[in-house]
Amino acid sequence: MCIKCTSVLSVLPLMARTRIEAPAEHIPEGSKRARTRALLVRAAGEVIGEKGFHETTLEEVASRVGMSRGAIYGNFKNREDLFMAVIKERWEPIVPAFKPGATFREQMRAIGEAVVAAAPARQRRAVGALSFQLYALTHPAMRARVGKQNAEIYRRMASGLSHFVSAEDLPLPADRFIRILHALTDGLLFTRFLTPDLITDEVILSAFEMLAPEQADRSRRRSRHPSRA
Repeated sequence: MCIKCTSVLSVLPLMARTRIEAPAEHIPEGSKRARTRALLVRAAGEVIGEKGFHETTLEEVASRVGMSRGAIYGNFKNREDLFMAVIKERWEPIVPAFKPGATFREQMRAIGEAVVAAAPARQRRAVGALSFQLYALTHPAMRARVGKQNAEIYRRMASGLSHFVSAEDLPLPADRFIRILHALTDGLLFTRFLTPDLITDEVILSAFEMLAPEQADRSRRRSRHPSRA
């Protein structure tokens, strides 16, 4: 399972306010249309990185690769469609190192460790991520797309969670628990960026471990293995 939802911090790792350049190998060798789309996505990423989402225009994206505005509409429905393509292209989820057979508390700590490890990279990209959040908040169509995409991601993540954590271990239904993990991750990371001396590694680890109190963990183990009690 990976934490990868379209939000302020979880999904926009490469939207920093510095020039963003995708490696040349990201441009596919397939059809002309595929190459054109890839070039436009890369150019949009560069412009967004320099100016943010609100100030990015289709004209500048097209001129960055020597094309016309019409080339964008030939490959994307509108500006929001292009922005979503950039997001998907630059997606870098947080992937916890879950261990089969580990306790629920151990799995929650694994998520905390993954969040701590991802924090430095996320901090470098936080301004760009916030730019997207502000854009989505002021553009209902984009906000609706984000909500629809996140709902589907939550569904897949809830299904994936069942491979590592049993339903009886979860304090809430899996679909609700996944939403809490996502919100907790973003909240902890953003607050850490603002006040790193207060939101330390241990605070982040403790926050996730609190979702699986030790006493509850021991009770579940005893219920499964009564002879060991």
